[in-house]
Amino acid sequence: MGTQKRRRSLSREEVEETRRSIIRVASQLFMQYGYRAVSTRQIADTCGLTQPALYHHFADKQDLYIAVVKEQLARTRAGLERIVQRQESVQDRLRLVVRFLLTTNQHDISMMLHDIAYELDKQAYKTLFDLFQDGIIAPIASLFADGIQQGILRDQEHGGLQPVAAAEMFMRVLKSFVPRESSGSLHPTAPRSGYLSEHIAEAERVVPLLFYGLAYPDFEQAPYLRKE
Repeated sequence: MGTQKRRRSLSREEVEETRRSIIRVASQLFMQYGYRAVSTRQIADTCGLTQPALYHHFADKQDLYIAVVKEQLARTRAGLERIVQRQESVQDRLRLVVRFLLTTNQHDISMMLHDIAYELDKQAYKTLFDLFQDGIIAPIASLFADGIQQGILRDQEHGGLQPVAAAEMFMRVLKSFVPRESSGSLHPTAPRSGYLSEHIAEAERVVPLLFYGLAYPDFEQAPYLRKE
């Protein structure tokens, strides 16, 4: 009886490991080619499985894609929440968010959002959009809420933004600072030396831009207006 239980336990472990392997492979393929361009046959072949074996774990390609995005967003949320809980200033924590999103995010966020919006059915879209809001926007919004509470940032009544809107703007502006060749995330095959530090430094400019804008606090003191 004990031997039979052990065999069933090992079988469940093997099933779970196969499922994790499928998700890892699918994540890499979806990240590189996008949802539409990747087939379940391609995923199965890369995993060394037949398509029927893959369908034993996932009902269809959409079901597998949902599992991939859920796992990615769960890891991203955990990392962002660790940053939020640090004791640094709001500005420094937002810079850490920039670094985290560019160096550890394995999915092209722009491509992922496009696929969620245009390739999946309405229920899947709602599920994953809500997870995106909870996993990425909410932790960043809590930093902006902290800044408002500390009096560092203006609230909505004084010409500022409410925290969620500020977090969404942060993500949009951050995207504009990321070079096109990396398409919204640092591709894992991109050259690490030089490339990484250069573009992180560029992307970190989003923080002072959102905090202080492009104008001098007292524009009359701008260097080009000063008289010799």
